[in-house]
Amino acid sequence: MNKQKIIYAFDPLCGWCFGFNVVIKQLKEEYEGQLDFEVKSGGLVIGNRICKISEKAKYLKKSLPSVERITGINFGEKFHQLLDEGEYISNSIPPSIAFNVFKSFRPDLAFDIAHAIQKTHYSDGMDLNNIRPYFKVCEQFGVNKFGFMERYEDPMYERYTQEDFDLVKGWGAKNYPAVLLEHDKEVEMVSEGYVGYEALKEDFEDILKEG
Repeated sequence: MNKQKIIYAFDPLCGWCFGFNVVIKQLKEEYEGQLDFEVKSGGLVIGNRICKISEKAKYLKKSLPSVERITGINFGEKFHQLLDEGEYISNSIPPSIAFNVFKSFRPDLAFDIAHAIQKTHYSDGMDLNNIRPYFKVCEQFGVNKFGFMERYEDPMYERYTQEDFDLVKGWGAKNYPAVLLEHDKEVEMVSEGYVGYEALKEDFEDILKEG
């Protein structure tokens, strides 16, 4: 019998997901061995939502203090500089492709890699549309950067990424972070949007009891 699986749907450009890392990792640590875990990128900023960060700067500057207060995460000075400059193109596709490439090398570290990519952006203010910031992540997780570059430029990984976007959308996720439970090929939403650990665990246990 297949184990039930927790699916964490995040997006590299989701600030709430950046703060949610500690919550989802706590759930993983508590239930690892009982459940399988998987991370997928949901495609938050794609299509007509791709734009200069200047178009979102006012909203972000207003909302980031709430994200920091509620989650305990901190957005770095260099990210704030990126906001002030306003030229960065917000686009979930390149970092989501990078995430899938990293998963192909180290699927066991998917949760850590997802957070590391976000940290590169939200703490270090790096441009995730450029391949060079990912070399730091390569070094952190022991991935050969030339192997990474080869796969990153392979159109196959863009197809894999679009398939993930379609899957997550098909499961009904509209807000990130989203936590879902898969059992017997059926996927059920556990939580959508940021929640603290106790609330997430309560929702999760309720669904397990119902199942």
